[in-house]
Amino acid sequence: MVIFMKIIKYVFKSILFGVLTLLIINLIGQFFNLKLPFSILSILLVGFFRLPGLIALLIFIII
Repeated sequence: MVIFMKIIKYVFKSILFGVLTLLIINLIGQFFNLKLPFSILSILLVGFFRLPGLIALLIFIII
């Protein structure tokens, strides 16, 4: 039961981190005409992979 709660906590924190990071990047990016989509895939990518996921998403959007 404890392991299950740790997994749920990690997933919740990762999703929250992904949403907040995308929100901050979109707020800053509006000055540079840069907008990252709020989709489940982008939130999970940024949430679970953190900085490498954000860089991968930025590269994918720019190209």
